[in-house]
Amino acid sequence: MKILSARIRNFKLLREIDLTFSVDPQKPLTIIRAENGSGKTSTLQALRWGLYGKDVLDDIHVRLSPADWPDNTKCTISVEIDFVHTAVSKVDDETMTTETIFSLKREVQEKPQGDYPNRGKERVILYEKTPAGAEEKTPAESWLAQMLPKEMIDIFFTDGDAAMSFISPQLSENTKRDKVKDAIRSLLGLDLLERVEKRISTTQSEVNKKIKKVATSNELVEITNEIEEETKKKVELSEKVNELKTQIDNIQKKFQIAERELTRALEAGSYEQLVGQKETFLKQSNQAIEEEEKLKRKHQELFKEKSLSWQLLENYFKKGYDHLNNLHEKGIIPRASVPVLEERLALEECICGADLSEGTIERENVYRLINQQRKNDSEVDLLTSLYFQSNGEMEAWAEKEINKWDDYASDLRQERVIVKKRITIAKDELKLIEAKIDQIGREEIEQKQKQKKMLLSALTGKNNKLGGLEVSLKDTEHKLKEFNQKQKTLSLAEAKMVGLNAEKTVLNDLQNIVQSSLDEMRGIYINRVTNRMNDLFLDMVGADPEQNAVFQKVQISNNYNIVVNTKDNRTLDPDTEVNGASQRALTFAFIWALTEVSGVVAPRVIDTPLGMMSGNVKRRVLEMVSRAAGEDVDRQVILFLTQSEISHTENILDKQSGVTCTLIKTDDYPVDLMNNPEVNRSEIRLCNCSHREYCDQCQRKNHAEFQLSYRAT
Repeated sequence: MKILSARIRNFKLLREIDLTFSVDPQKPLTIIRAENGSGKTSTLQALRWGLYGKDVLDDIHVRLSPADWPDNTKCTISVEIDFVHTAVSKVDDETMTTETIFSLKREVQEKPQGDYPNRGKERVILYEKTPAGAEEKTPAESWLAQMLPKEMIDIFFTDGDAAMSFISPQLSENTKRDKVKDAIRSLLGLDLLERVEKRISTTQSEVNKKIKKVATSNELVEITNEIEEETKKKVELSEKVNELKTQIDNIQKKFQIAERELTRALEAGSYEQLVGQKETFLKQSNQAIEEEEKLKRKHQELFKEKSLSWQLLENYFKKGYDHLNNLHEKGIIPRASVPVLEERLALEECICGADLSEGTIERENVYRLINQQRKNDSEVDLLTSLYFQSNGEMEAWAEKEINKWDDYASDLRQERVIVKKRITIAKDELKLIEAKIDQIGREEIEQKQKQKKMLLSALTGKNNKLGGLEVSLKDTEHKLKEFNQKQKTLSLAEAKMVGLNAEKTVLNDLQNIVQSSLDEMRGIYINRVTNRMNDLFLDMVGADPEQNAVFQKVQISNNYNIVVNTKDNRTLDPDTEVNGASQRALTFAFIWALTEVSGVVAPRVIDTPLGMMSGNVKRRVLEMVSRAAGEDVDRQVILFLTQSEISHTENILDKQSGVTCTLIKTDDYPVDLMNNPEVNRSEIRLCNCSHREYCDQCQRKNHAEFQLSYRAT
């Protein structure tokens, strides 16, 4: 079976999503890119529900309709899936394959009341598409069960985190062994022989009743009664064990959901952590605002500085100073000649030696010069004062570099720009943090933490109870074996028991044959799965046993334990001694080996398969799961990946993906989405951007980190 397309309506936030999937054998990979909380898990659940119905829902009491759908208003939820089924048959030892296209529609109506779904009865229709038209196949559920048995759902439709259930530390050793055993039994078709074995046991009980009727020995009657009691006890214990396993499986799924939801709820950060970050950015913002105010005042004061005057009057000042300096050089200023001339008159002799006595012409000339000098006194004094003052100012200007007002102003402007950026960044961060705080329900997180703790406690209790029941079951089986042997010995002593002894012997022989066949087939298949799993795992983690790698071999033991062997002949506990990336690689190696050995063709749909992986391990795992189909292996792989998972694997996806699309949640604006989706309700949207692209609809604020290309729409 391969899925061609799916149309999802009103399932959670998938209000109207149409998907197509690659069925190209050379490019069997379909990539649905979506960040956490953007519809990956909902899409996976929608596909599971469409194929299998309410029985595969994690919780039937949780509504399928969108969370904001109005109360008491009818909501029709539907999933339509077109798929191709390949039937394999043999005619005269020749293998024949026939491909048939089917169209499936499952729908249900809800009239939600708060959290209660108020769900009606599901309606499912299956059509076979023939050249003559569409032919309805009834009953639809029976046809679907033949093409894709319900036991296979967790193998072919897998949550990346839930895939770890084969080696989950929350499960007991017995439960993990049973999960491996059940997976092998379901995929390899061993349930038919198990039903035969069960039928033989029922017939043996009927023979025991006949033995009691004809037996003459009280001891034989008593031992037969013991056998009936122990058989009844075995059936009851088996039913309890199976019921408890189902409960454990359901609790495990709920635990994984609670763990995932809690992780996603805390992705934005804890409430206390975000409040602390808010206070930090608020403090940074206030500090930056204070700094800006100081710089603003400093800038204002700068306009009062004397240096601004010098800056504005520099050319005029230099021109006046040059004129004063010229007067000084000519001796016009400073005016010091009058006192000198008066002194020479008193001495009656000039500095040149001429006679300045009374009555001489030279003395009269000196008197005339003194009078002229005294006449221009005020003007000369002013020029002299200006000269000496300007001379001092010019020296100060040069020494203190107070003429660099422009530089000071420029530095201040730059400081203010930097501070403004700090304010803007701090305010933007505050908006983002406040938006994240608004998204966080503090009470909801506390409730999820309590729920996770409660589920873990319930899981531990159920595992302990299961261990006790399995011990009792083994003890009962041991007693039955002893009682049957004793019954056989006693019945041989009675002639009337000849016919019944023969019948009982045949039944015992048949049971032994069936049991031996089951054991042999399990052994054969376990070996095949083990060998393939080992090859795949070592390839994924890049371990070469011949090069003395840490991982030497992985295998499934006879009691269905997944075992990891090391170079120093140690056995590692996959729960605690194998890192997260290798744990996932080990789980996928088991699933892929199992499906390849079984030969079942079905889509392998995995949500977040590359989480906790990086580097070459991530690349090798992706190469393995997306490898082109071959003659002996056909496949269809649908992966839900985040952009971080995609990072550094782009060239592999370029080569192996036949279809790629992107899911977007409108609520991610403005925290993560760049552009406003302009919608008044929360919903998941679909665009055709590949793993290397973004468009206006799906552009995220970290798109530059992944070097994506813009795609115009």
